[in-house]
Amino acid sequence: MRSLTELRKVTNAVLRQYGKPQEIRVDSRRLQVAYDLLEKWTAGPDAPVPGGAILVGRFARIVPPRFFGRQGPERDAGPIRRDAQFLLASITKPITYLGAMLLVERGQLNLSDRVTRYLPEFAAHAKEETLVVHLFTHTSGLPDMLPNNTELRREHAPLKKFLDGAVRDTEPLFKPGTQLRYQSMGTAVVAEIIQRLAGRPIAEFLRQEIF
Repeated sequence: MRSLTELRKVTNAVLRQYGKPQEIRVDSRRLQVAYDLLEKWTAGPDAPVPGGAILVGRFARIVPPRFFGRQGPERDAGPIRRDAQFLLASITKPITYLGAMLLVERGQLNLSDRVTRYLPEFAAHAKEETLVVHLFTHTSGLPDMLPNNTELRREHAPLKKFLDGAVRDTEPLFKPGTQLRYQSMGTAVVAEIIQRLAGRPIAEFLRQEIF
């Protein structure tokens, strides 16, 4: 195990690997659009976003990070610091969908299929018309969380309970494909599809196939 001093040395070494956008084949004009948007969203005490940062990397090099806004939500909060820490929520979602797309590439999963082709029990509560693509695009009608989400978290329930609940217990809020509403349960259902098709736990699949 590396010491904290060693980890800091590694981190500092990485941060020295600065490069220009074109050196890592990133369009500097499009990157500037992102900078301008975050500048706009964090400007002033009544800004919708208190603060943020953008860091883009590729090929083991990074463009120097840019920082915007304030250190906290308080109106009198100081400028954001370079060592600011952020809560990263839902960071597993794109990785889960990437894992599913590997199965699409291999011909094991079809986005236009009904979810019930892979998870027959998903038909509960009139969800049989939901397509796999609806899970990817937040148009499935599934709720964002399980009704007993708080209780399950307090109990430190295993992942299986969350996935089983997402598949069997969720009740749609609208007909699939008719509205857009952010939901975490669609990602959970995709994780279960991956497990069924791959024949191994989602964490093991992602570790072996992606990480």
